[in-house]
Amino acid sequence: MKLTNSKIATSKKFRGIILLGTIAAAAATVACSKKSEPKNTQSTYGSVQPAATVKQASLSVTTPSYSQPKSVETKPVEKVQHPKSGVMSYKSRNYGVQFEYPWQYSYVSAKSIATNEELQPKSDGHEGQITLARIDLPKGFYPDTDFERGYFTLGLNPEIEEQDCKSVLGTGKDVKTEKVNDTEFSWVESDEGGKGTASKVRTYVAYANDSCYEIELGVLTNNPDGLSREVNADQVMGRLEGMLKSVKIAQLGQKGQPEVQVSENGK
Repeated sequence: MKLTNSKIATSKKFRGIILLGTIAAAAATVACSKKSEPKNTQSTYGSVQPAATVKQASLSVTTPSYSQPKSVETKPVEKVQHPKSGVMSYKSRNYGVQFEYPWQYSYVSAKSIATNEELQPKSDGHEGQITLARIDLPKGFYPDTDFERGYFTLGLNPEIEEQDCKSVLGTGKDVKTEKVNDTEFSWVESDEGGKGTASKVRTYVAYANDSCYEIELGVLTNNPDGLSREVNADQVMGRLEGMLKSVKIAQLGQKGQPEVQVSENGK
C-alpha cells in the first residue's frame, strides 16, 4: 500500500519530535550527573581540593601547638579511718578514771546499761552502785566456737566506806591483790556452769577518792548441744586484762557528778 504525501510528512514530523525528546532527556541526565559530582572546596590552609580530599588531608596536618596549663597535682580524698593507734579512750573526769580499749570492741554507755539488766555487772550488795561504761568483745573474734560474750565493766560506789569496799568481793574466797598504774586492786575469780553454759568472772575493787571503784571482767560460753568447739576462756580473759592494765585513777579534791568523755588516745 502506498503512503500519500500527507502521511509521509506527518511521519517525518513525528520522528522529529521523538528525536528532540531524546536529546532533551540526554541533556537533563548530563546536568544531573554534574550536580552530583563533589564541588571543589577551598581548604582552611588555602589549597583547593575536593571535599573528600580535604578531610583526608586534615588528618595529616599537624595541629598548631598552644601553651598548655601546668598540671596541678591533687591528693585523693581521704576516707574516714579508725584511729592510727588502734586505741580508743574512755574518761570520766569528775570521777578521775580512764582506760583504753581497741577500736574493734563495742562501747556501751551508762544510759544503755542502766536500762538493760543483762548488761549490768553483779550487784555489790550496797545502794549507790553506778556503772560508768561497758566494753564488749565482738563474737567474730571466735567464730564457730561456744563463745557467747566477753565484757569489761567499769563502775563505782561513792556511798560506801573503805572497810566495806572489800566486802564487795564476798567472804570465804581467795582474794588476790594486783597493782595497776599505782592503784592497788583486790580481786577474786569465780566459775559457774551447767546445762551447756559456763561463766568465768573476775571482780576487782580499789578504794580511792572516797569511792569504791569496781571493775568486772566476764567470759560467757554457750554450747547446749555440745557440737560447738570450746573457746579458750583464759585467752579471752587475757584480752580483757589488757583493758584492765590501762585503767588509771587520778586523785580528786572532792566528789563530783559523772561526766563521761570517749575519745581517741585519751585526748
